[in-house]
Amino acid sequence: MCDDTPLVEVRLPADLSAARHARSFLRTSLCAHQTRVMDRALLLFSEMAVNAVEHGDPPVTATLDCGGVDGVRLAVHDGSRVRPVRHEVGPEAESGRGVNLVDVLSDQWGVDVDADGRGKTVWCRLRP
Repeated sequence: MCDDTPLVEVRLPADLSAARHARSFLRTSLCAHQTRVMDRALLLFSEMAVNAVEHGDPPVTATLDCGGVDGVRLAVHDGSRVRPVRHEVGPEAESGRGVNLVDVLSDQWGVDVDADGRGKTVWCRLRP
């Protein structure tokens, strides 16, 4: 855990403005020594927030956890236990790339289903 940034969480609106709220939350909460990952973090946090709103169930929450030299962990929780699916999309497709972006641009990612089966957390780790 980073001494500068404690684990922080915010509830996101259950509409497409969730992406904007997630980016704003990240900009105000991410510690200074993780700024090298800021661009990737903004994109991935937005994608995870939109996926939670479009394919999950409310409530939707976003969590930021700085692990110091281990990087930053971004997580979005929603009320659905349905896991995200990677899609093969063509160059003309207007959507469907979110999970692929998380896979390619993060150093590690995964999905944790709640023990009670009432929701899931999609998370990714970005190392500086």
